Amino acid sequence: MAPEWPIGESKTYQQKLLIPGTNKRKLFGILEKPNLPPSAPSVTYKIFMFGKASSGKTWTMNRLSGQELPSQHIETAGIQCSNVYWPMKIGNRLILFRLEIWDAGDSSVKRYNHILPACREGVDAVLLCFSVIDRESWTELPRLLSSATQPADRAAKIAVATRYDQFSHREVTEAEMESFEAVHGVPILKLGGTGDDHSDELTHTAPILNFLCKRLWQRDQELLSVKQ
Repeated sequence: MAPEWPIGESKTYQQKLLIPGTNKRKLFGILEKPNLPPSAPSVTYKIFMFGKASSGKTWTMNRLSGQELPSQHIETAGIQCSNVYWPMKIGNRLILFRLEIWDAGDSSVKRYNHILPACREGVDAVLLCFSVIDRESWTELPRLLSSATQPADRAAKIAVATRYDQFSHREVTEAEMESFEAVHGVPILKLGGTGDDHSDELTHTAPILNFLCKRLWQRDQELLSVKQ
């Protein structure tokens, strides 16, 4: 993987994701996309948010897409989708990543048999969410890991630790998370904060989106090498 591209250059392209004159990200319509050079190819990936109720799936999706964060937990009804555009340089090529994020409510997954298959179909990555202040969501992680995809799927698997900033209420230790990463080979992204300050939202979100896009690109290269 090529080294990080200069911060100044990356911010120039990231500004094209914002509503002009503001620090808020624009919600692009079905036929819209950021105004990048025509030579920049675009790639689309499907990402499935998976986890028990109140594990932070919707919060994470809204955080990644730059939308308003929910102030209280409301169970997602059925499936909710959001598109996230992210420009990034891989080597010397500027690429526009389009991440289709699928969030399904835990109750809907358990109640309707078609929800989970629909979310897993054609998935490129699964984000397994758990809350560090909810021990039960952590103990569910191994089961979620095995049921998130079909055996033949080659989706990238990444865990997301939400509410990571609530140190005094944590029920999951750093040692446990490090052990999980080592045993299962699944990286854990750590998210915290309320996101009330929109002054520089992209600065906080960029490392997470950079990691996701790199991991998805790396997965593609690994699949290509297997086919060859």
